[in-house]
Amino acid sequence: MSTDVNAAVRLGALEDLHLDALREVGNIGAGTAATALSQMIGEPVGMSVPRVRVLALEEVPDGVGGAESLVAAVHLRVVGDAPGHILFIAPLEVARNLAGLLLAGMEPGERDEMGLSELERSALQELGNVLTSSYLIALTTLTGLHLEPSPPALGVDMAGALLGTVLAEVSLSTDVALLIETAFEEGGRHAAGDFLFIPTPEALGSVLTRLGVIA
Repeated sequence: MSTDVNAAVRLGALEDLHLDALREVGNIGAGTAATALSQMIGEPVGMSVPRVRVLALEEVPDGVGGAESLVAAVHLRVVGDAPGHILFIAPLEVARNLAGLLLAGMEPGERDEMGLSELERSALQELGNVLTSSYLIALTTLTGLHLEPSPPALGVDMAGALLGTVLAEVSLSTDVALLIETAFEEGGRHAAGDFLFIPTPEALGSVLTRLGVIA
């Protein structure tokens, strides 16, 4: 991969061709995740990726609803051939609804100040693990790159607070993030969440090269 490609990726100067390829990865990951989620709850679930955006790191909190919006986020580090970070982020109300689907009528137990019980938090952590792993599986299958996720960590707070530590850490090596919007449909109900993929410029260049959109 050339220095020019690295520079373009670092500056967020990705072209429609690159975004289309990344959107296709997201769609395949969404299909895998929908199948896994359907098996978890015993009901059909549809998922799609309506849009992929490249954001400067400082724009990320606004991209997921605003720095002060309450969200649930599952975070995994990615190591291997394309290191970086991946998060699944959902508005708190959406997260509560998803937790309810996963518990399938089970009594959740005592809830905390965020309106979530330990059982619901555990369900959301597993959900985030399934969704982010599905995205990584799609990426691995399409590129042949070796990618290993860390165990998932769940946080529930304002988006700015949750993302601050991760964004401060990655700001030394990159200045852009990929926001992959995801739409859920289950039983006629619609919900939205976001994947946030923050690779190093070299890692993103490796992904795009393996996808055949960078020579």
